[in-house]
Amino acid sequence: MRLEQKQFVPFMIAVAVITMLVIVFSSFNFERKQRTRFNENIATSDSLKTMPLRILNSSDSTSVAGQKGNSTLLVFWASWSEKSTTMLDEIQKYTLENDTLIVLAGLVKDAEESLPEVPEYPGFTYLDGTHLFNHLKVPGFPSYILFDEESNIVTSQIGYEKGVGYDSLKVYLDE
Repeated sequence: MRLEQKQFVPFMIAVAVITMLVIVFSSFNFERKQRTRFNENIATSDSLKTMPLRILNSSDSTSVAGQKGNSTLLVFWASWSEKSTTMLDEIQKYTLENDTLIVLAGLVKDAEESLPEVPEYPGFTYLDGTHLFNHLKVPGFPSYILFDEESNIVTSQIGYEKGVGYDSLKVYLDE
């Protein structure tokens, strides 16, 4: 079957529109699957709470379970990500008002040497978060997992949206 010249342009437009719709649908579906897989991974991971997390610039390590008795926020971030820095600023604002939250800041996709270039956040424990980030298949950063005093998962967040660091923590922790 051969198209006539006057049918070719409308045919190509139709093909382009259909292709665009398939790409958009596939992208949203892929993102949803990644988020679902991440939430399943944190819910079923036996080692999430007990996995040793190496403290940067130290030979020591810690774990989420080691923070028992305090709410703990495990944050995955990168020093070159502006959204990561913005989220850490919001989290710091919360921790300055409430000293009950322990922040484990897991540096990912970054060299440990880049840490001095990043603003220091008082009270944050900086970790090598790459292994756990990959283990949980976290779909992006900045992301975090919030644990209660018994190291049970309260909530998780993927990506940055305004207020997700400060306002969300207030909602979950100031109940």
